[in-house]
Amino acid sequence: MDNQFNNQQNNGYQQGNPYQQGNGYQQGNPYQQNNGYQQGNFYQQGNGYQQGNPYQQGNMCNGYGNYGGNAEPQKAPNIFQQFALAFVPTKYDRLTKVKTGSLIGFVTVLVLAATLLSFISVMMVFASVDMEELGEELPNFALSNGKFNIEEDFLYDEGNVFVYMTEDIDSFSYEDTAGIADEGYSDIILVGRDGLSVMQDGQYEQFDFSDLDFGVVIDRDWIVSTLMPLIVFVMIIGYIFVFVGLGLGYFMFAAVYLLFAMLIAAIMKKHIETGALFRVAVYSKVLMFVVATVLDVLPFVSFSVPFLLRVAITIGFMAFAIAKLQDYRPIFTAPVMPGQGGQNGQGWQ
Repeated sequence: MDNQFNNQQNNGYQQGNPYQQGNGYQQGNPYQQNNGYQQGNFYQQGNGYQQGNPYQQGNMCNGYGNYGGNAEPQKAPNIFQQFALAFVPTKYDRLTKVKTGSLIGFVTVLVLAATLLSFISVMMVFASVDMEELGEELPNFALSNGKFNIEEDFLYDEGNVFVYMTEDIDSFSYEDTAGIADEGYSDIILVGRDGLSVMQDGQYEQFDFSDLDFGVVIDRDWIVSTLMPLIVFVMIIGYIFVFVGLGLGYFMFAAVYLLFAMLIAAIMKKHIETGALFRVAVYSKVLMFVVATVLDVLPFVSFSVPFLLRVAITIGFMAFAIAKLQDYRPIFTAPVMPGQGGQNGQGWQ
């Protein structure tokens, strides 16, 4: 019995059994202590996708297309917001995200508004004219069969304008109009029996009434009842062409300003996409476009901004906006590469 008891106490499977004491899977097992997958693993510590990842920290796309963080992407500004932001160069980072369709729509609305304001200002001048009173002030004349007839000579001399009508003279020459211009007149109209001579700001033109025979009698009543409404209709058609021309011209000049924008970005050593620079050029034109439109429609303003000054102001405004834009050059952080280690848990860093 004693021998059996000793065999139970000293049995290697009960005391000192490597599966109970000192077993590598219980003590000192590299998979339990200092395991590279528990300590020092680059997927847990120093992982580029956890720390320093540009898509989580410092992402250049933050705000628009942010791939990390809790900030929600900002919505692109609408047409009215675009107009307001166009006067604030520090906010052009939002305007560079405007879609192409919205950009074209903005320019279309802007040009349409300028065209309508110009048309309305001209129509207000016509509306202020009393047609009946105008008819009474006009001389009693008739133009038919290529001949001009008038009851008595008519003379209008006011400011820089000189108008003279007579049927006693066949026609007037360049020397006649130039002599009157030398007296300080800039707008001169001389009407004879067979022709019309016009000089405006030194530019001379002459018309023969035989070439202007439309088969109708043109007189004072015809001007009041037919010519003025016809002029309004022609103006409407003309302003349609003005609208199209302004729209095309706006984008053409923006393309020219794009070249300056690319040069400015290169000087500033900024990596900005061409599409963003084109949008900067488009919106930088808004300031002087609005100023020129306002000066044109105001009746009490008789001056305009010189073209070269408008160009210089636009380029300066555009340069300031580009200086405030973020550099779109991508920045990537290289992940930490695994090193060499052993049982101390320094195998992956």
